[in-house]
Amino acid sequence: MNRKIGLMLTILMSLMLAACAGKKEGPVVDDTSTTATTGGVGDANKPYRYSDLSASELEALGIYGDPLNEKVVYFEYNSTAIDRRSQVILSAHAGYLADNGGINVSLEGHADERGTRDYNLALGERRANVVSDFLAANGSQSNNRTISYGEENPVDTSHTESAWQRNRRVEIKY
Repeated sequence: MNRKIGLMLTILMSLMLAACAGKKEGPVVDDTSTTATTGGVGDANKPYRYSDLSASELEALGIYGDPLNEKVVYFEYNSTAIDRRSQVILSAHAGYLADNGGINVSLEGHADERGTRDYNLALGERRANVVSDFLAANGSQSNNRTISYGEENPVDTSHTESAWQRNRRVEIKY
């Protein structure tokens, strides 16, 4: 239990330090992006309200269109680290949820089939909690419910690396 709390505090502190690294207008995801913009739809360079990135910057991250359309974030093997692409997606959701407080959000954590059932349930829970903490740290006013399915609900039942990559995820539902 103490180890889990220590891990959560370490992750939270890392996120807070990243947010303080390059302060611009509003909360910072890292030193190159903010969550909500003062621009919005109609700004050719920043076409989406809850992203401070241009369409070409989003496409470079594999995000085509509005980041709010992305409802799944993925993780590396045996990891709860939030990568740059997922930070952009989660920052957009945090901005939206901050502007629309009180929304009930379900964060469903998943793991690939490798590892024991108990380990994968715990890993899915840690992933969902990290996403919940990220949303809260970036202004979300939502009511988050986290749930872990571990390896139980794969989107791809193949036994390949690409299938496992798709199964290591948190689904955002609201």
